[in-house]
Amino acid sequence: MHSSSPALVATLRALHGETDVHVVAPALDNPWFARIPALAPGVDPVVGALGALAGGLPDLLTPAVCAAPTLSAAIASLIGTEAGNRILPWWAGIAPAGWGADHADALIDAVRHHRCARWAAAALIGPCDASIALLTEPWDIAFVVRRWGQTTPDNPTAWIDSLTQTQRQQLLSMISSDSYTRASCLPWLPVEYAAEIAMRVDRIGDALDAYAGAPPIARTRHADILTALVRRAQPNNLTRLTRLAIATGMEAAWTESVEELHYAPDKAIDVVVTAPWDDIHAAVQTTMLSLARRSSVCAAIAYARGVRDQPPPITRETACAFFAAVTPTVWNMLPEATQRMWRSPLNAWNGHLVIRSLGITPAFLAHAELHAALVAAVRRHVADEGVVRWMLLPVAMSELSIAAVPSVVVALAEAPPDPVAFVQIAGDTQVTSRALHAWIAANPSLQATAAATTALLIAARLRDATVASRPPIDNVAARCAALAAAFAGWSSEDATALLAALPDDVRTTLHPGANALADALATPDRQDAFRKTLNALAALPPAAALPAFHALTVLVQTTNPLVQQEAGEGLAQALRDHGRIFAVIVGMLRDDVRAAIVPPPDAPSVESAINDLTIINPLVAHHLAYALRDADAAVALDALTASAPDTLTRIWGLLTEPLQQSVLGDREALLHDVAVPDGADMLAQALQNWVGEDNPLPWLALRMLLDADAERRTRGAALLAQRPDVAAALLPLLRNNVRAALESVPAIAFASADLPFAQTNAVVRVRRRRCSP
Repeated sequence: MHSSSPALVATLRALHGETDVHVVAPALDNPWFARIPALAPGVDPVVGALGALAGGLPDLLTPAVCAAPTLSAAIASLIGTEAGNRILPWWAGIAPAGWGADHADALIDAVRHHRCARWAAAALIGPCDASIALLTEPWDIAFVVRRWGQTTPDNPTAWIDSLTQTQRQQLLSMISSDSYTRASCLPWLPVEYAAEIAMRVDRIGDALDAYAGAPPIARTRHADILTALVRRAQPNNLTRLTRLAIATGMEAAWTESVEELHYAPDKAIDVVVTAPWDDIHAAVQTTMLSLARRSSVCAAIAYARGVRDQPPPITRETACAFFAAVTPTVWNMLPEATQRMWRSPLNAWNGHLVIRSLGITPAFLAHAELHAALVAAVRRHVADEGVVRWMLLPVAMSELSIAAVPSVVVALAEAPPDPVAFVQIAGDTQVTSRALHAWIAANPSLQATAAATTALLIAARLRDATVASRPPIDNVAARCAALAAAFAGWSSEDATALLAALPDDVRTTLHPGANALADALATPDRQDAFRKTLNALAALPPAAALPAFHALTVLVQTTNPLVQQEAGEGLAQALRDHGRIFAVIVGMLRDDVRAAIVPPPDAPSVESAINDLTIINPLVAHHLAYALRDADAAVALDALTASAPDTLTRIWGLLTEPLQQSVLGDREALLHDVAVPDGADMLAQALQNWVGEDNPLPWLALRMLLDADAERRTRGAALLAQRPDVAAALLPLLRNNVRAALESVPAIAFASADLPFAQTNAVVRVRRRRCSP
């Protein structure tokens, strides 16, 4: 099923200006969706800030935003929810001092219900008995002590004075007993404790990292300890040494780095990845360049700086070092083919290095992964936060599930200021064409932007999957759903103009030639007829034709049964309103391909019914055939959800009795799940009074109303809406979430409004009497 997910619906609400954080909470529970309101224009500031936290991008928030009472109240209201569970760990790293003290009971309760990490709650509550009781794991202790120290930068050991002598000894004992906590907590301890513990620190890198993140006063107080730690550093500590040297300007850290590089020159990659070239000490720069003959990494750095003519072999490691150090002059002198060779092995996680060194262009941002380092790299070149967000938004868009992309793009409050750049970045495409640039410039609407982005992104993900020899991120049915959404309402002429502007590989992915499809899929005696049918398919609206062609292309390329089933679903969904042409296509296919789309059932009567359904509703025919073949209750529910209300009884009758039972599950448990507390018996009696014991439809409706899939919930409400008067009378017997789903149906809402309160209560009282023993 590829209906609108709760996260997508909530994201669209946020983009339309929703201010109720509980309405948008499903988006906040998904980090990829959460990043969209964090970066998009026109979003409520509090919702945007929550999106940044939930999306793991707290660096987007300014100190003023973090201190805003409205944000504080919103986060407090989410404690104990799934969205809160995702937000609180990030909030714990930046929250104002003592924020959680007023919410201690709620935070501790959330920990008990697995809706908040222990360390996040302890850090937010602050030093006290309750927070110390939450700490058991070394990493948790280290994080909490660091945060307590960071909240008072002028006195980073003040937290220890907030504890009683017993609490202090308990926590210091916990710190001292583990090698990681000993190293990580050093800067936040009084000198007398730190000096004793430092002698037993064996995780030097963790200790150096801790001091790099500590305020200057902590490093001043612990100067002797820090100097001794630097002298004990090893080559594998170069990342931490560099971080420390950048944060402090400590000459001894740079000197130690030079010594370690002579021992392990390939570790130069840790230095250049950690810090921009111009921030690195001259002595360290000179050392790395001088080691080019001993190290391929240093050779890549020397080549990137223009002091070496011959490049080293291009590997993932040398490409990473190259882009961390390259100058725009050296890069621009390279032929395009050589540039592509250097970019090819660089993974998306390290894409920020290209931006950091060379600046912002769509080709560089395309295929970069969105994280804190990319945010920092973009900010090196752009001061305007509005521009920063427009640069990062299409990166976030490129990481969404493909089926969500069209609707999210169209829902933006305003068109991108540079639609050509937006499409290239969101489409994850480093090389486009002049024709496409011209088409986008001539068609700057959000609908056009969504269609071009979707087309490029589908091709990019298929290309990446081929290179990596792995399945694509999105399945066939999701890609077909995305194409249908992206081209909804388009004319064939407009779609043809876009297709003509796309790069050749993208166009072939979306709309291959009819000859190739006919030769590969149709039986030999029907290939000419199949070509004519494909011409008829091409004449359908693009929202049906393009996803259908894509599904057929996948059927040519794969022998994987699961992928074939997904392609069959995509084809059936695309041609759901064009059943006759679907039936003609399926009838001309080779037996094995036809069986992948609509597996033949064993019973002739059922086969005849499914054949009829291929014309009436191809998607139902597809799901029903697979449900019967595999005895799969989930797929049977897909078939029922896709059915029109007036045909649902017929579809239900085609299921085997065991399959029907599997779909509904335990009826008693279902009643308890949907009824108000202690109301299951009353609801059972009400349902029996309405339809009798043999009618499964109301039970099926209730089952659908509880489903995680939005389309199934909608179908369940529609089933009950066939009798809005009775459905309205059932409302007092249903739990709040189920009642809300029904009240969203206008017919039921109207019936409920017209139903006098006394009459509603009378219905309930009658049923109570009938349920009494």
